[in-house]
Amino acid sequence: MDPQTQTIVATTLSVFLIAAIGFVTRRVGIIDDPTEANIMKLVVWVLVPCFILSKVPGNPSLQNGSTVAAAMGIGAAIIAASFGISLLTGRLFGITNEDGVKTFSVATGIQNYGFIPIPLIEGIFPETADQILGVLFVHNLGIELAIWTLGIVLLSGSTSGAWKRLINGPSIAIVVGLFLNFTQPWTLIPPAATPVVEVLQRATTMMGTCAIPIAVMLVGATLCGIVQREQWQLDWRVLIASPILRFAILPAMILLIANGITFSDELSLVLVVQAAMPTGIFPIVLAKHFGGKPSVAIQVALLSSAFSIVLTPLLLSMALKMFAAS
Repeated sequence: MDPQTQTIVATTLSVFLIAAIGFVTRRVGIIDDPTEANIMKLVVWVLVPCFILSKVPGNPSLQNGSTVAAAMGIGAAIIAASFGISLLTGRLFGITNEDGVKTFSVATGIQNYGFIPIPLIEGIFPETADQILGVLFVHNLGIELAIWTLGIVLLSGSTSGAWKRLINGPSIAIVVGLFLNFTQPWTLIPPAATPVVEVLQRATTMMGTCAIPIAVMLVGATLCGIVQREQWQLDWRVLIASPILRFAILPAMILLIANGITFSDELSLVLVVQAAMPTGIFPIVLAKHFGGKPSVAIQVALLSSAFSIVLTPLLLSMALKMFAAS
């Protein structure tokens, strides 16, 4: 095993180990429903925004307006295409509207686009992680735009109440961070105020450092809560079609797009990492609140999470070697 593959495997397994610790803490009662809800608020409204604000302002990879626009646009377009491909594939496998084919398309089409890619990028690209993460955050804003519009329409037939959910801690932090990055107000700060700015930067960085391990633990705790509470019947069509899409068809599409990007290596690497990701667990919440079938989303999430322990490092290693050779 070459050094890069070793790093990928070690980093991936470390992320899943942290998620497993979160699973156990929920299982033994250290984390319960109220605690999970409060930790989620802390992560979304404080820790992740601090992490973003420690990476976006002053990021040279985000000082080109076309790169920012492309990252957002490609993020939204990939999710929209993933929904369409997953919907068509689900129907080909005989999953009907009554069976939850629209929930299947949303659950399979949304990869874990944040909490798992971030530590992987930090572990695999230590020297350029900040630049890549800045592009990832902007790319993710495009993903959220597609989720809260097209995804909600698929599940409920309406965008009512969805737009306001785009206003959250991470999206606000990305917009503020981009504004600071383009205007660079720190160049106008007088020398006397420099110590104050340094204190703010250090505090923001320290809080941001906490964001990802806590968020990954929360993913594990949430999965445990789902396993404990929810009842569902296995559907072989979902169990076969979802892994084929998430670990073969959709990665091929994303990698094809990544290979065609010539203006930003950072954006290409973001897409390479995204291509290897399992599905997220957030579609379960969406299905519950917007008229979908949570039982379908649960099957997709749990199966994808199990497969990803082996397939994510394998796909990522292969994709990075292809990218380096091109």
